[in-house]
Amino acid sequence: MASKEKKIPSEIKIAAMLLSLIAFAVGFWHTHLGLKEMQPFNWEYGSIFIAAIILLFLLISYFMAVSGRKIALIFYLICACFFIVFNLNFFYPSYLGRQLVKEEAIKLNTILQEFSNKKTAIDKNNWNSLRQLKEQILDEINYQSGFGPVAKRILNDFNNISTKVGVPPINPSFKVGDSEEDRKRIADFLDKQMNTAMELYILKSVSTDNIENAEKLYVGTKKLDSINHMYTPLLKDIIADDSRIDLHDVENHPQIITLQHLVTDLDDATTKINEGSNKEIFPKLEEAKTRNLGKIAHTVSSIWERRNHIDTWAMILLVFFIDLLVPLGIYVLIRKEENIIPQDGIFGKNRNFNTKKQH
Repeated sequence: MASKEKKIPSEIKIAAMLLSLIAFAVGFWHTHLGLKEMQPFNWEYGSIFIAAIILLFLLISYFMAVSGRKIALIFYLICACFFIVFNLNFFYPSYLGRQLVKEEAIKLNTILQEFSNKKTAIDKNNWNSLRQLKEQILDEINYQSGFGPVAKRILNDFNNISTKVGVPPINPSFKVGDSEEDRKRIADFLDKQMNTAMELYILKSVSTDNIENAEKLYVGTKKLDSINHMYTPLLKDIIADDSRIDLHDVENHPQIITLQHLVTDLDDATTKINEGSNKEIFPKLEEAKTRNLGKIAHTVSSIWERRNHIDTWAMILLVFFIDLLVPLGIYVLIRKEENIIPQDGIFGKNRNFNTKKQH
């Protein structure tokens, strides 16, 4: 005699299956959104067809498993894994996009400051002093008291540093400058003189006769200073921003473009310094990670890197709950055993899926 299954009220079965269908619908739609950046068939909505294939196979496997075909559960779990991956590729960057951009801005700001202060063949303290003194003297001439006592004192400080390595001092015989035109002429002349002195300072500092290498060091160091001056306030603005990142606008988002430009400019500057030093002092950054926000490779690598963050686990648990725990829980509660002759079908009517006769 076949054993009888315990009857579950039809209303409960209907509610359970409806809940599963809702979970599958959510999984289907967000699988489409998670696949959208891949543009299957070179079409913006090609991801709907891929998501539909997964959904249909999942539905067939799931309802066969609930009806007693245990082997079908394996195929359901495979489809659920696809849903989990592609759903994470939407939920994770959509919810955490702003946080990921902030974290990269913080990291790049730290790298920028480390690069700017990193020891190279050039004494950074003296180099920074020369750069600051040059800015001070040009400001004094153009906007303050012209080439007077203050400007001459600053120029003397500049000479004291540059002449330590054998750079000839700058000793112009200018008057204060009575007109704006005179002051501009004096400032332009001293700007060129100080740039030459700073270039010679690098050549003398690195103790080399290779003019090309010295020029690379000069250009790279000067560009690194310029990058620091230009990007530091921009990075602070990005870190302070709390606005949401739209995944559809990642390629054109101004802040992400700024991060990529910073990485590119840093690589350009540090490559020159490395070449001028004949050794790798600075590593290449290559690209801003958030440039790939919303792409599967970035999502997976970011989840791994942030595996100790609570918000990462919140997204993982949310997706697992929708795509796996809800349907699997319902399967466990209302499934039929293969060795039981079902008296009622899934919704209360006779179904004859894979019944086994017992002797």
